Order: sequence, then C-alpha cells, then structure tokens
Amino acid sequence: MRIALCLLVILAVANATTKFNLDYSKKRSMTAVMAEVEAKLKNKSPLDAIMNVLRDFRDAVNTEQVNHDEIYNIQVSECESEDAFRRGEVTDASNVLRDSTAALNVAQTSKIRATNQQEVNQQQYFSAQEHLNSVLSAAETEAGYFKRRGRDYEDALHAIDEASDILATIYSGSGSFAEISRVSKSMIQTAFNIKETAKFAPVFYAFAQLAAQEGQLDESALERVAQLLETLRANIQEAYNDFTESNAVSVAAFNDQKDRIGQTIARLEAQNERLQNKLDSLSQQIGTQSAIAQTASGKLQRNQQLWDQAQALCSTFANEYNYATQARRNELQLVAQLEEMVEARFNQVEDENHERNQRLANQA
Repeated sequence: MRIALCLLVILAVANATTKFNLDYSKKRSMTAVMAEVEAKLKNKSPLDAIMNVLRDFRDAVNTEQVNHDEIYNIQVSECESEDAFRRGEVTDASNVLRDSTAALNVAQTSKIRATNQQEVNQQQYFSAQEHLNSVLSAAETEAGYFKRRGRDYEDALHAIDEASDILATIYSGSGSFAEISRVSKSMIQTAFNIKETAKFAPVFYAFAQLAAQEGQLDESALERVAQLLETLRANIQEAYNDFTESNAVSVAAFNDQKDRIGQTIARLEAQNERLQNKLDSLSQQIGTQSAIAQTASGKLQRNQQLWDQAQALCSTFANEYNYATQARRNELQLVAQLEEMVEARFNQVEDENHERNQRLANQA
C-alpha cells in the first residue's frame, strides 16, 4: 500500500515536469514506465525485470540528452552568426539615421526660424501697408478739410468786402442799412465756420450801433466802421495765410512720411523675397534628408525586427534546452528514487518471508 501511494506522488511530480512539452522522443512516457513497474510489482515479477525497465528508461533519457546537446550547439553557433550580422546592419542603419536626423533637425529648425521671420516680416509689411493707407486716408480727409476751410475763409473775405462796399454806398447816400443786415447774417455764418467770432464781434457791435442811429449818422461813425472792416479783413487774410501755410507744411510732411513708408515697404518686400528663397532651399533639404532618414529608419526597423525575432528564437532555444535538460534530470532523479523504492520493497518482502518461515519452523 505504501509503495502504491509513493508511486502516485512520483507520478504527480512527473506530470509537472512535462508542462513545457519538452519530450523530443514522443515515445518515452514516465507514466507508462510507472504503470509497468506497478504492474510487475503486483505480479511479483523478479527484481531484475523491474530494474531493466527503469534502466531502459534512463538510457533513453541520456541518449535524448546527448542528441539535444548536439542540436543545441548547432543552434548556438547559428544564433551567434545571425546576431553578429544583424548587429552590424542595425549599427550602420542607426548611424545613417542619426546623421540624417541631425541634418533634418537643423534644416527644420532653420525653416521654423525663417518661417517666423517671414511671418514677422509679413506682419510688418501689412502694418506698413495699413499705416500707408491710414496716412493716405488722413491726407485725403485733411485735404478735404483744408479745401472746405479755404472756401470758408474766402467766403468770409468776400462778406467783409461786400460789407465794405455797402458801407461805401451808405456813405455816398445811395445805400441802405437793410443791406447791412443781410450781409451781417452772412458774416456771422462765416465767422462760425472759420471759428473767428471774437474777431468779428467788434464789427457786429458797430453794425448794431449804426442800425440804432439810422438817420443820425455822421461821417466819422461810418469811417470808424470802415476802419474796423479793414482791420478785420487784414486779420482774416493773415489767418487765411497762416492756414494756407500750415496746409503746405502738412502736405510736405505727408509726402515725406509717404516716401519713408514706401521705402520701408520696398525693404520688407525684398526681405520677404530673400526669406522665401531660403525657405524653398530648406524645404528641398528637408525633403532630401527625410527620404534618407526614412530609408535608414526602414532598414533599421526591418533589421531590428529580424534581430529581435532571432534573439527571441535563440532565447526560446536556450529556454527549451534548459527546460528539457532540467526535465530529464528530474526524470533521472525519479528513476533513481523509484529504483531505491523498488529495492526497499523487495528487501521488505524478503524480510517478511524470512520471519514467516521462522514462525512456521518454530510451530512445527
């Protein structure tokens, strides 16, 4: 009973050693050997017959190990050769990829910098164009303003001259103050237009006094009003001259500013052309280096994949060899243990038979 229990334990251990399916013969079976040993034990076969079964099994394991050693040595040699070849291919591809990537990075960085410069240049160009348009628009608006204000000054001078003429007809006795009233309205409007009401105020006051003294005027009063009109005309003419001069200064400043902006725009256009030529050259360099890097990357990836596969396969060979070798060692250990157990059982049976024979002899 004890032997049967030990055999079951050994059988469980033997099954655990075959989990990696490393038995190359596919004919040898530890389970079959144990079953045969157990059957011979039950049939009370001779010890030599049982030991021969175990010896045959051990010889088969050793033969298989020798064959596996020869195969594994060939595999190791092939793995070393493949490893050296793939290592060289990967190194060459890595060097080319490194150099082309470095050149590609330099070209890409230069292109980014040139692109940023071009963007800044274009922004400055657009700003200069907007500035020029703004200056042209302001100049157009200002020209319209000068034109309108010039007409206002001319209308004011014309109204003053007309008032002087009416005053002269009144002095000669052929004019009337109704005409003074009419021309006063025109003078008030032009005074507001040219923003010179303060200069016109004394004349308006004098007109009001003349209107209040109609029929009682003397020559001295008319002469004073005529002098006021003359003074007013001189002041308005001077203001008109100053206004005209300021207009000329503004036009000269506008022309100078327009010329300077034009020079800036021309410089920015020339710079943009140079940057575009540089970008075209860098794009060509990037295309060339990208193609080189892509080819090197493909070669590197392909050889690295083959190298990894070879290393994995060689690792599988090594693992399989180690597992199989260890499994065979376990089998040999199990055979040795089984031999010891069988010998122990036979010795136990002999001792039991000897004791039984002695008891029978004593009883007789």
